Order: sequence, then C-alpha cells, then structure tokens
Amino acid sequence: MGASTKNQGRDTCTVKGLIDEYIESYAKPKKMSWHEDLRVLNKEVLPKWKYIPTSEITKQDVTKLLDRIGKSGGVPNKILKVLLSMFAFAVSRNIVEINPCSDLEVLNEDTPKERIFKVDEIRKIWFGLEKAKMSESMRSVLKFLLVTGQRNGEVAGAKWEEFNLRDKWWTIPGTRTKNKKSHQVFLTPMVIDILGQARKHGWVFPSGKDKHIAPRSVSLAIRNNSEKRTPKKPAYGDFFKVGQFIPNDLRRT
Repeated sequence: MGASTKNQGRDTCTVKGLIDEYIESYAKPKKMSWHEDLRVLNKEVLPKWKYIPTSEITKQDVTKLLDRIGKSGGVPNKILKVLLSMFAFAVSRNIVEINPCSDLEVLNEDTPKERIFKVDEIRKIWFGLEKAKMSESMRSVLKFLLVTGQRNGEVAGAKWEEFNLRDKWWTIPGTRTKNKKSHQVFLTPMVIDILGQARKHGWVFPSGKDKHIAPRSVSLAIRNNSEKRTPKKPAYGDFFKVGQFIPNDLRRT
C-alpha cells in the first residue's frame, strides 16, 4: 500500500502541499528558525518542484537541485538540511515511504560550516556596522548577538520585561528558547551600553509599531551589506570586508 498524500486537511500530493504542511504542522510549532526554512523552501525549492508529485521526488532530483543551487552561488548544505527535515517529517506522517535526501552529502561548499571570526574580523564587522545600510535597531541586534552569544531569534524577539538592569540579568523565558527552558544571561557593561541606546518600551529591537525585528530580516541585512564569495555583488555594498556570514557565526564567535 502506498503512502498517504493527505494530512490534516491539506493536500500533500505535490511538493507545494508538502511544504505548506511541513511549515504549519512541524516547523512553526517546533523550530524558532521556521521563517528561514520557509524562505529557503520558497526561494530554492518551490520554483523547481512546485507541482511535482511528492512521491516522485528521487535522490537524483535532490542532487540535481543542490548542484544547480551551488552553481548559482547558493548554499547547498543549508537547502539539504531543510529538505532532510521536511522529508523526514513526510515519512513520519506517511506522506512518503522513503526520505530521498538520506545519505546525501554536499562537498566543496564555499561557506564554512562553523566559522569563527578572528580579532581583526570582529573589528571590521563592529566598525562596518556604522556605515552599513540598515536601521539603528538592526545595528543594535547584530552588536547584541556578538556580545551576548545568544541565538538570533532570542535576541531579535527580546522584550524589556525580560531584563533586570539593576541586577544585570536577562532572563529568556522557555517559550522563546530552543530547548524550551528558561535561560539567564549576565549583562556586561557593553551589553548595558547597547541597551541604553534602545527604546524603552515594547520590543527592545522594534520593527514598526507592534512587532519586533524578524530573525530572517537579520540574515537579510547581513547579506545585503556583505560581499558573497561569488561574482554577485551585495545589494548595498560590502561594508564588513569579511565575506558572507550568518548570524550564528556571531554567536559561535
């Protein structure tokens, strides 16, 4: 008997339907980075596979897609990671019988998996932020990521009620952490200085009146202001002079 192609009212017989089901039923409830999964799937996967039957996607199809992304200057490993997660979800829901991404690896990727910035690179990023084309809130988010070592989503969605400036603690509630457990971060003088430049109501790093900066917007701001390792030029200019990087590189550093 073949795998089922309908779950919870959504038609998952095509890749488009699977993407919708994966985002709504798995990524949103379980991943703080679900916005990035959605962006990757919409940009890199949907245009090529939109109406292909889910059950007909093969390992060869995945390999061809990743090769095409690599040649166009994309990051194949990032796409493979999302596809692995999506098809593992599909297998668990009996949408497909076999994960076509199993046992696949992407070699010779331009962007290091675990980049750690050197001292001179940190200096270039810090001072490059002063001229980068982004809002003051976005500049503060990137500085905050570097000096606290916390996750992109935790920083971007920070609320003033989470901070005790007198005792110098930031308490991130379990509803906003990856492991669902409350987490405390000590506030160093540099962190407090950054907070002192932020608005004192609502979100610490606002985007508009009633919302905070989206994690995916942080990634986009970096891409628009840093040169990729391909001939493609950044949208606004290369202000960091360290090549392309991602928010988690700041956390890791």
